[in-house]
Amino acid sequence: MTLGAVERDRKIQDALDRVSMDEPHWTFEAAGLYLEKLYEQAAQTRGYSAANKYDDFYGLIYGLSRVGIYSKDLLAAYSEDEIRLLGREIAPERDELFNYIGLFLLADRYLAKDYDGHVWELPQERFLIIAMTLMQKEPKVRRLELVKEAYWAMSNLYMTVATPTLSNAGKSFGQMSSCFIDTVADSLDGIYQNNWDVARLSKDGGGLGVYYGKVRALGSDIRKFKGNSSGVIPWIRLLNDTAVSVDQLGQRQGAVAVYLDVFHKDIMNGFLDLKTNNGDERRKAHDIFTGVSIPDLFMQKLQETDENGRSVGEWHTFCPHEVKQVMGWKDDQGNLLGLEDFYDEIDRKYFTEKYEEAVNHPLLARKSFRAMDVMARIMVSQLETGTPYMFYRDEVNRGNPNKHLRGIGKTSIYCSNLCSEIAQNMSPTEIIKEYKDEEGNLVTVKKPGDFVVCNLSSINLPRAVQADVLSRLIPIQLRMLDNVIDLNTISVGQAEVTNEKYRAIEYPVA
Repeated sequence: MTLGAVERDRKIQDALDRVSMDEPHWTFEAAGLYLEKLYEQAAQTRGYSAANKYDDFYGLIYGLSRVGIYSKDLLAAYSEDEIRLLGREIAPERDELFNYIGLFLLADRYLAKDYDGHVWELPQERFLIIAMTLMQKEPKVRRLELVKEAYWAMSNLYMTVATPTLSNAGKSFGQMSSCFIDTVADSLDGIYQNNWDVARLSKDGGGLGVYYGKVRALGSDIRKFKGNSSGVIPWIRLLNDTAVSVDQLGQRQGAVAVYLDVFHKDIMNGFLDLKTNNGDERRKAHDIFTGVSIPDLFMQKLQETDENGRSVGEWHTFCPHEVKQVMGWKDDQGNLLGLEDFYDEIDRKYFTEKYEEAVNHPLLARKSFRAMDVMARIMVSQLETGTPYMFYRDEVNRGNPNKHLRGIGKTSIYCSNLCSEIAQNMSPTEIIKEYKDEEGNLVTVKKPGDFVVCNLSSINLPRAVQADVLSRLIPIQLRMLDNVIDLNTISVGQAEVTNEKYRAIEYPVA
């Protein structure tokens, strides 16, 4: 590190130390100093003068494509003349719109570097690479115009693309969707299939929501042998280790949220204590997030009181496997259904009916609690760890525009994702058979379930409204999202099938 670099780092820290409610502009002073550092690093790596700030854009694409950092698709889709023309759109002055933390995170996690960690890309080049990637298959007559519009929207910070898109667009690895949700089948194949899928999606930058409500509880039978099931906790611990181990190329650790129904027998048998700091460490999973799926009936039970105002509502928890074996509800295709497969509509309480049938069945094992005691455990866990998230399953399913695909009263959405804002149809993937083909290869045949995919982009609403650009911004932003779906290469086949089937997008504002 040169003396000048040491002095600049000191000035950056001095500026950050002065940031306050009264003097917020110091974050931009620090960002300006950090920009100088980035310009020098990129110039040294690429061999040009830092005084120029930005250099040959075509040379950047050619160089990183040759060594495998960038995908060769860009050079195949665009001619050299087109790339040089687009390079002239770069506006270095827009780098000054960043505050320090925004610029630091962009440089630290998302700008393209070589295999030794040297900076090649600069912020405006990352935005232009994303725009070129998302518009590469547009009709040539309008393609360059659409690239320029997408670059305008991102470089002015009117919007941002999803984190995986920001990180992976234009590169030779990774995918571009934000979050995924899987439903785990109650089988060894289903559990390990999910773990493998979580690892692959996490590697490529996706966050995961995982529904474990169909997996049998602790003490349930396996192949009719009583008391052999270890419940959901050991499998969630395995998922926890996968999330930690697969660290998305060093950019961040994997992020997984596991959901369980409040009527699942394991909810009070370790699930609510997974992240707390007391108890048996062999039944902990500190690195995942937890969520509880709540039916309306549970909230009603919380309001039942005696003459003294004491909460007396009783709540029963069941093993989903035992419910299916003992109760034997079936759908039109003859599939066994459990409590988790029903929800309460406004005009008919399907879940409540099935729940009461289960409560009144003399042969069905259950664990019973005061509903308020369950809620108290949830609140204690939230106080200590920030989780579990709360997912109100009946309301979500009532509002589902695609519930006709499953049938009225039958659950289509069991849980949500890390942020609890996605609600799409879900179903487990099934392994149908395995066989040896004519060449001696082992082939696994899977029936793909609805493996939820979230395609996300965000509007910087205060900035976009102040500039009065929403009418120009939203059409190009939606086109970018639509192209993410068509261009994406998701490593998990059933997720790619679901993505193309529903083409779901999410549009938050910040």
